[in-house]
Amino acid sequence: MSFIGFELIAKRAWTVLPGHTFSMSVLWNKKIPSSIGRDIYHETGLILPDKRIAATGRIHHLSENTINHYEPLQTAPCKLICRPDFLLDDLKIELLAQKKGIMEPFHQTAVLFLWSEENNLLSKTELHLDPQSIERNPPDQYFIDLSFLLGKI
Repeated sequence: MSFIGFELIAKRAWTVLPGHTFSMSVLWNKKIPSSIGRDIYHETGLILPDKRIAATGRIHHLSENTINHYEPLQTAPCKLICRPDFLLDDLKIELLAQKKGIMEPFHQTAVLFLWSEENNLLSKTELHLDPQSIERNPPDQYFIDLSFLLGKI
């Protein structure tokens, strides 16, 4: 049995404001409900480069009670989900991100980490975002096509 998860990682500093919410899910021919992840920021902060902005498979609130002020701001790691056993036609990530407060296209300021586990061996692959693979549905929905990974994961 194998598992995967995804994380959106800042490559430049990101400012977040109270109310900013990011949601990520895996679409393998259809949306996989166990992959839905949501990150809700209740405090103003700065996400430094190489820190998590959002991830799949869990819900995380960042507030005064959950933030360690002695460490850089970042959300919780992704929760790995079981890969479907059936043949896949396409693989996409759905990202819901409020445009308010995001000054630059996220493909220029973030990368995706693909986490995969096979036979208890965990691996991480950094995926740079190609603007050609991102489909935007205004106002705040994005589909990131990762079909090129099929057969490799």
